[in-house]
Amino acid sequence: MAEYRVIDPTGTVVETKDIASADDAHAWFVDVRADNTELGWRMEVNDDGNWSFFDDTEGAS
Repeated sequence: MAEYRVIDPTGTVVETKDIASADDAHAWFVDVRADNTELGWRMEVNDDGNWSFFDDTEGAS
C-alpha cells in the first residue's frame, strides 16, 4: 500500500488515503475532484517520507 494525497488549486491537502495500486489511486483522485472545471488539482504519493508528484501519463508527453 502507498499513501496518496489530493491537493486543490490553492495548495490545500483535501484528502489523504492508503491505496493498493496506482490505477486505484487515479480513480480515487478523479472521484475526489469531481468538479474538474478548475485547473491546478494534483495528486502526490508518499515516497519514503517525501511527497512526489503522481504522474498518470505513463511516460507520455
